[in-house]
Amino acid sequence: MFSRNFLTVAALLCLKGTHAFMKMPGLSARQIPANAQGVKTILTPTNVTIRYKEPGQAGVCETTPGVNSYSGYIDIAPNAHTFFWFFESRRDPIHDPVTLWLNGGPGSDSLIGLFEELGPCNVTESLETMVNPYSWNEISNMLFISQPVGTGFSYGTEGEGSFANITGVYQNTSYAPATGRWPVVDASILDTTDAAAVAAYHVLQGFFSGVDQLDVHVDSKEFNLWTESYGGHYGSVNPIHTIKRADC
Repeated sequence: MFSRNFLTVAALLCLKGTHAFMKMPGLSARQIPANAQGVKTILTPTNVTIRYKEPGQAGVCETTPGVNSYSGYIDIAPNAHTFFWFFESRRDPIHDPVTLWLNGGPGSDSLIGLFEELGPCNVTESLETMVNPYSWNEISNMLFISQPVGTGFSYGTEGEGSFANITGVYQNTSYAPATGRWPVVDASILDTTDAAAVAAYHVLQGFFSGVDQLDVHVDSKEFNLWTESYGGHYGSVNPIHTIKRADC
C-alpha cells in the first residue's frame, strides 16, 4: 500500500507539480502560512528596520547561560531583506571583537558555516541543536549574514503563489493556485561581487546602528572578517568598498 501511494504521489508531482496535492483524495490543500509570532521590531538611527527574535531563549542553538543571540532580518530597502544571526561571545561580549563570517559560492549561505563548521551549535540527526564547545564565539562576538539577497533566507519581496518545478522560480496565482508564501528575488540587482559588497556595507551599517537597541553591549572597536572559498573575493572587495565610503 505504501509503495503504491508513494508512486501515485511521485507521478502527480512529475506531471502537475505540487498543486496536484490539492486534488488528491484524503489530502487537504496547502494553506498560506501564518505570519511569524513574537517578532520584535526596531527602527535604527540610520532608518533601517531590524526584525528579530532571541532564539536562545527558546532553547535554539546557543543555550549557554547568560549568552544572548539575535536572529531575524535587516531591512535596508523595500526589496532587500537580509537574514542575520548574531551571537554574543561566551567569554566577554563587551570587550571581545565582532567577527563577521561569510561563506562563498557565490550564493553559499553563511549558515553552513554556522551549523557545520564554526558556529555555536550543530544540528543533530534528530534535527535538534547541540552546543558546539569549539565555536568561535568562545572568544568573539559572531555575526552571520545570508548574502547577497537571494541566498538562504534573504529575500527581495514576498508573494503568495507557487513554485515552478521546471524553471525553479516563483509564479503568481495567474499561473497556478497558491501553495504558499514564497520569496521573490530579482537576481539582476545584485549580479556582481562589487554590487554584493555595496549591499553588505549597508547591511552592516544598519546592524551596527541598531546594536544598542538590541541590548547588545560591545565596546570593542576590533572587527574581523573571515570567509572561505569564493568568500575570498568577498573578503577583498568588501573592505575596499568600506574604506572608500569611510574616505568620502
